[in-house]
Amino acid sequence: MTNRTRSEIVILMLVYGATGCGESAPPASPTSPSSVTSPTNVGEPIQGVVYDSGLRPIAGARVEFLDGPQTGVSTTAGSDGGFTLSGTVDDTTRFRASKDGHVAGTATIQPSCDRCNPRRWVYFYLDVLEPPVAIAGDYTLTFTADSACASLPDELRNRSYTVTIAPADLNWPGYPAQSATSFKITPRGSAFPTGLNHFYLNVAGSYVNVSLGDHTDPGVTERIDANTYFAFGGWAVTSAATPVSTIFTTFDGWIDSCVNPDMGDRYDCTPGPTVTRVRCESKKHQLMLTRR
Repeated sequence: MTNRTRSEIVILMLVYGATGCGESAPPASPTSPSSVTSPTNVGEPIQGVVYDSGLRPIAGARVEFLDGPQTGVSTTAGSDGGFTLSGTVDDTTRFRASKDGHVAGTATIQPSCDRCNPRRWVYFYLDVLEPPVAIAGDYTLTFTADSACASLPDELRNRSYTVTIAPADLNWPGYPAQSATSFKITPRGSAFPTGLNHFYLNVAGSYVNVSLGDHTDPGVTERIDANTYFAFGGWAVTSAATPVSTIFTTFDGWIDSCVNPDMGDRYDCTPGPTVTRVRCESKKHQLMLTRR
């Protein structure tokens, strides 16, 4: 999967996690199912997506009803992991997803959302058969800017932080709690504003998906002085082997130097009369985690 494709998935799912029902922006229309065991035009429409625990869509996954009058009715996820069904459901209706090479999973339909289209969604995150990489621990996190970013100040070209990687629930619809596949990275130190000091890793076996922030906030924000901030946002995918000593990858994203005397609880560096931003966007920034 390209970084762009992965970032689109992450942005969409962060929107769903924030709204609870996906009302802000429904996902791209799933690919038409390739096979259905019986007509699916009875009842209300249902859509969903099947991912693995590293947030990769699982094409060809089989999804079936486990409850109600449509028990046993199934369909197959398309190339983007998306699927469509119809049926008579309530808030307890369960579905099962399966695919060779993955651990089958069960999910309960999301509550009806009046502003969503359709109103009913189901999300799966299937484990792969390979055990998840043992990634928790203390690390040094280093960002290195693309050498082409001539406008960035020298002190922002190479920046290091002490961080902790710990298991943490992703809190996205359908993502299983205490799954041992979702991790939160938290930099240490009082220089980081409250609420702007963490980002996530998701793993599937040795595959590692880095979500360095979201569509709103960066993954790491450092307060340099009262009004000046350094910030890093973007996405990356890589692999790691147990035991982990170093994780190194390029990331597709941006690095900011921001002066804003009125920075609030969220990162806001929209250029204006009192705000100055120097930003470099690149697919060649580098991120390295070195176990301490």
